[in-house]
Amino acid sequence: MKEKIKGLRLNITISGIISIIVGILLLAYPTESLNTISRVIAVIVILAGICAIISQIIEKGFNAMGIAVGGVLALIGLWIFIAPGSIVSIIPIAIGVLLVVHGLQDLGLAIETIKTKAPRPWLTFIIAIVTILLGAVCIADAFHLVEIATRLIGLMLIYDGITDVFTVHKVNKAEKIIDVELLSEEDVI
Repeated sequence: MKEKIKGLRLNITISGIISIIVGILLLAYPTESLNTISRVIAVIVILAGICAIISQIIEKGFNAMGIAVGGVLALIGLWIFIAPGSIVSIIPIAIGVLLVVHGLQDLGLAIETIKTKAPRPWLTFIIAIVTILLGAVCIADAFHLVEIATRLIGLMLIYDGITDVFTVHKVNKAEKIIDVELLSEEDVI
């Protein structure tokens, strides 16, 4: 049991150190990190497409539809590999479109507040305009937002790694104190 715990502590320490290193890389080089991650994903997609094509030719006899799907998959992977930033920017753009749509819906509701003579109708207008502006920022500056998020993830990984190493150190220290106290009790007996 004690060996399992030692192995677990070693694994936690190693993963903590890896978290710190990856976190520093994400924090210091967000664009390069995102491009590298995208390219790794692209290679996996390309290989999946090639494997699909080969399996359709070898195993199933010439299946045109399966080969076409594999080809499209490989082409998508190639596109991601060539332009990794474009795929990374899709998420904030999609969120931006969602925010703009919700902002426009809120604007419609703001007009209704005026018709119904609700108190402080200007407040709903401000909410709608801010939502639309936030959506526009997501759309216009998508890659920069992804860089900021990547840096935040880097900080989180650094925190996780440092706290993992710290926790293992504290447990080791506490265990040594307990071992010393047990040895002292044995000497008394």
